[in-house]
Amino acid sequence: MLRSLALPTLALAGLLGHAAAVQAAIPLTNALCPGDLEVHADEGGPIYVNGRETKLKQFNENYYEAFDSQSGVTLSLSRKPDGGVDLSYTGRGGANGVCVVARQIVAGTGPAPATSGPATSSGLPMEVTCESRGSEQQECDMDTRGNVELVRQLSHSACVEGQSWGLNRHSIWVKDGCRAVFRNSASEGHTPHHASANGGVQLGACNMRANADGALVTRVPVNDTLDELIVDYPDGRFLCMVTKEGMVQSLTRIKQRSH
Repeated sequence: MLRSLALPTLALAGLLGHAAAVQAAIPLTNALCPGDLEVHADEGGPIYVNGRETKLKQFNENYYEAFDSQSGVTLSLSRKPDGGVDLSYTGRGGANGVCVVARQIVAGTGPAPATSGPATSSGLPMEVTCESRGSEQQECDMDTRGNVELVRQLSHSACVEGQSWGLNRHSIWVKDGCRAVFRNSASEGHTPHHASANGGVQLGACNMRANADGALVTRVPVNDTLDELIVDYPDGRFLCMVTKEGMVQSLTRIKQRSH
């Protein structure tokens, strides 16, 4: 009797172990597909399209299909012998194509992958997709001079400026599972269009963050790299903390304009 019970138990354990190994075969992946489809796969799954979790179907340990009901797209993901990924898609009306896979990493090594847009003369991109895994903080190289905005959140975890994402001198950082697309809206090689004669690049950067033309009240150096600007905008007076190079750290209303 003991022997007969042991055999099914061993068989079940083998099946569970095989399923876990197959699930783990999905590597951490970022990709861009035609039609503005951004694809992200967590290590071991699931697979997301523009932040939406797909319905995953496994054919073997090296081949998966993921269906996104909203876009009608089916992704075909194949794992190559070297650990890399081939990704293609089919969509409504016979649409199909090959997706561009960003650089991948092995779990526990190196920085998080970042999908980058066009670079400036500094060699740093003006747009990046940056992500963190778990509570780990990651940095992605980016030109942060001017006005950097979160243009699309891709993670289920909230991306809150100053809490789960923020700016460094030449990079953007994310943590606590934040995954998003960030864009610098400043034009390459030009002073921001809101800049005024007495405010220069710093006031221009503050104006771009506020999306309004402001009048500089005072400018006080905080340290060798950071200045404090008091700026009047149509909806009130604001405190703008901005670097000498025009990277806005924060913009806070300190007085609401009375009507």
